Amino acid sequence: MNKKKLKILKKTTNRVARKPTRRKHDPFFRYIYADPENARTLLRLAEYKNLKLRRMLSSVDMLSLELIPGSFSSVKEWGQSDLAFKAKFKDGSEFFVGILLEHKSYRKSDVLSQIYKYTFEVMVNKNATDFCWLHTKAIIIYNGQSDWDPMADFRENHKDRVNGQNLPFECVLVNLVDIPDRICLAEPNIEAAVGALVMKHAFDPDGLKGLVGSLNKMLSKMDNEARATLVDKINLYLGEYIDEEVVEELRMQMSIGQVLGIKTAGDRRRAAERAGLRRGMKRGLEKGMEKGLEKGLEKGAEQERKKNEAVNSRRVEFLRSHNVSDDLISAMLAIK
Repeated sequence: MNKKKLKILKKTTNRVARKPTRRKHDPFFRYIYADPENARTLLRLAEYKNLKLRRMLSSVDMLSLELIPGSFSSVKEWGQSDLAFKAKFKDGSEFFVGILLEHKSYRKSDVLSQIYKYTFEVMVNKNATDFCWLHTKAIIIYNGQSDWDPMADFRENHKDRVNGQNLPFECVLVNLVDIPDRICLAEPNIEAAVGALVMKHAFDPDGLKGLVGSLNKMLSKMDNEARATLVDKINLYLGEYIDEEVVEELRMQMSIGQVLGIKTAGDRRRAAERAGLRRGMKRGLEKGMEKGLEKGLEKGAEQERKKNEAVNSRRVEFLRSHNVSDDLISAMLAIK
């Protein structure tokens, strides 16, 4: 292949490699944590290092956590807010508290305004006869790429207006990066723990690759259908961020040797097959792009030739209409 074609091929390959990352993580978050048991697990894992969250939830009976029904949460993966729950207080009082989980994978300046809106539109106890609004404890679940403290930003930007007053709801930020991998890997609630790990490392492909073996051991404890569904959801909603190789590894069923921590001949053979498949796919992509490029260049040259012929034909017709001789026309076309 000549240098010009090689240069064009490299540019095309780079454009293909840089896939757009437009899909949000919210639907995956809703799918996993709309289940109150999974939501409880996520918050318990987050409390390990988040003292503010421990204080906020210290008065709440988390075993009474119940998803608030409504259009915003009736379909697990889509809706107006992320997830809204109600729960009882530990003191046995007749009042309920609202727990709002608002997921963000990027910094959003109006997140507190958004939560404020939800406190009146979503956090409602429809069975109450006097005061129907729930005291709201909002928890922002964040898995973005940079540090963020929306409460500190709010206080800094609006301190002259709020005069030291608090927000009309309690609010704590949970940054998933602060949850240690080791406590997730030891968590018996596999679906909730895997969800936390995958979202935590969504922008950290190398970190997630390093966890594939441990994740496979966790997933091997799930039945085949549940495992397949979970991996399908990971691929559907986070596939643009996660290496395809990682997704394929998560799909694989563990062998007896892997469960026992022994690499068998079968494991080595399957690993070699997967490595060969990846190399083959890469080589096939390069070959296909090279062939496509050559065909494209040929087609482009043919189209350009036809275009020039059509232009020349119109020029000849015009010149002949002005009584220019064919010899002179041929000479003019030859020097253009």
